[in-house]
Amino acid sequence: MSASRWIHLDVELIAKETAAAFLLRLDDDTEHWIPKSQIADPEDYSEGDANCGVSITEWIAEQKGIA
Repeated sequence: MSASRWIHLDVELIAKETAAAFLLRLDDDTEHWIPKSQIADPEDYSEGDANCGVSITEWIAEQKGIA
C-alpha cells in the first residue's frame, strides 16, 4: 500500500467531537464528519477549535467530495 497523501483544509470550526471523529465546518460553510484515523495528528485538535488548518487523507477527502 502506498503512503497516504494529505489534503490541507481551512477549518472554520470543529463543531463536534466523538471518540472516533470530528465534525469539521469548512470556510465554505459545509460540514463533514471526518474519522480521527484519517486526520494527521488528531490529538492536536478538540471540539470548539476555530480557524485552524487540518490535514486529512486524500482518500477521505475524495470520499466526502472535498478534494
